[in-house]
Amino acid sequence: MHELELFDANPDWKLLLAAYQSAQETASTWVPRITAVEDLDPTKFSSIHGKLIALGLLKFELAGKSDGMQYQLTPFGRQALIAPESRQSSFEWQNSEDAA
Repeated sequence: MHELELFDANPDWKLLLAAYQSAQETASTWVPRITAVEDLDPTKFSSIHGKLIALGLLKFELAGKSDGMQYQLTPFGRQALIAPESRQSSFEWQNSEDAA
């Protein structure tokens, strides 16, 4: 799948997506925009967010004027964080809710 090859070729993208996965595990829901990740240049955050959303790895919602944007990994995003040799080769990881 081309999207995963592109993701794997950009290690900065994995750093940010993994930070969302970690934050989501503790919050178990939508998380506020992450603005700091160790070893990641903060000037790249907007661009990386856009790429992750465009590739379908990260989804967002507007929580309100005071809360701003909130983010959540998609099932595809969780699959992308798995080592390439261990990923499922089909779309079995998708559930019916995300396919709609």
